[in-house]
Amino acid sequence: MSVIIYRNRLNEEMKRFGKFSNEIDMNLQKYGIKINITFSDIKEECLKEIKNYDTIIIITHGSKDTLYHKYDHNYGNHQPLISVNEILNENVDVLNAIANKKIIAISCGTTQALAGIACNQGKCKTYLGFKHKIHLDKQNKKKPSNRYHEFLICCYKEVFSSVIEKAIREKWKFSKLALVLKLELKRTVLNKAEELSKRGSSFYRNHGIDQAIIAISNVADNIEIYGDKSQIVN
Repeated sequence: MSVIIYRNRLNEEMKRFGKFSNEIDMNLQKYGIKINITFSDIKEECLKEIKNYDTIIIITHGSKDTLYHKYDHNYGNHQPLISVNEILNENVDVLNAIANKKIIAISCGTTQALAGIACNQGKCKTYLGFKHKIHLDKQNKKKPSNRYHEFLICCYKEVFSSVIEKAIREKWKFSKLALVLKLELKRTVLNKAEELSKRGSSFYRNHGIDQAIIAISNVADNIEIYGDKSQIVN
């Protein structure tokens, strides 16, 4: 078993969101399975650690061409962890970190460009990620309430934690992981929304939970895999 989770802690929202990685670790320990979690503030230290593992789970901000080590909302002073430019410019630290590795990216939009480059030029074995953003907003473009935001976060964390843990424990193929993530994201948001609706909760009506169903279903539908789908999560 050679699995590492890179958890971004330089951004406050990602620091909170990535806490589900601790659940994965604790639950796997009950089965005698050891994984590692890295969250150093220093990019180079993270890359050095990542290169020693076969499966890399990355929880951070993303864009079509970058997985970010630091994402600066205020001034745009970003720092990439892994990017298309670094791969094409043959950054040795980045290439050593991803060559012959299997990546699961819990990040926005990276299969638009980065995933393909990582597999083709970066020699990554397989890359599972999302084509578009992992929605935390509302589909009708109205500003979401804090409770709407919390509802989405709860759904995402529950699914990512339980499905990834089981994929590691049972050594799923990447193709199975993608399929189960899609199904569980849709099932979880529908079940939680239906429960609220049946209780006659004003929460459902007042916080746009119907929009949450659409948002998470769209996220589920844009999960993609590049490279060898038959690779094992281990």
